[in-house]
Amino acid sequence: MRKRLLRHHSGQSMVEFAVLAPIFFLLLLGTIDMGRAVYIYNTISDAAREGTRAAIPFDTPLPNNAAVLAAVQSKLGGGFSLAMDPCAGTAPVAGSCPKDPTVPNTGYIWYSPGIGTPGRGQVTVKISFRFQPWVPVVRDAAGDGVVMSAESTMVTEY
Repeated sequence: MRKRLLRHHSGQSMVEFAVLAPIFFLLLLGTIDMGRAVYIYNTISDAAREGTRAAIPFDTPLPNNAAVLAAVQSKLGGGFSLAMDPCAGTAPVAGSCPKDPTVPNTGYIWYSPGIGTPGRGQVTVKISFRFQPWVPVVRDAAGDGVVMSAESTMVTEY
């Protein structure tokens, strides 16, 4: 009699797995994507801060745009595709600068004018990155991705 009951319920666990597995894997991969997003934001935030620090030293020679870009790139490491913002080194015009990246998983580096100019002033470095999730359901909901921006402003000491 007992054998007969087991035979009746033998497919129940398979059905339960088929119902719950997509939800489990969506949560698992969504958590991985969220971790990627936090990692990317922390990395671009640190890179913007490092670029701003490279623009404010008070010793000679005075910093230049190349030193700022080198500091940003050294903090980013590999895996990031960042280009110079078309408006980098110019004063931002309302609505046009700095620009947001249009290609997923790429970004722009923007810096304010006046790097290396003697006198007390502010230097700003901004990094914009378009994050594209890996999970298809989340990616479809995000459309072309989500733009993450990190900005750092410091006062020069030269």
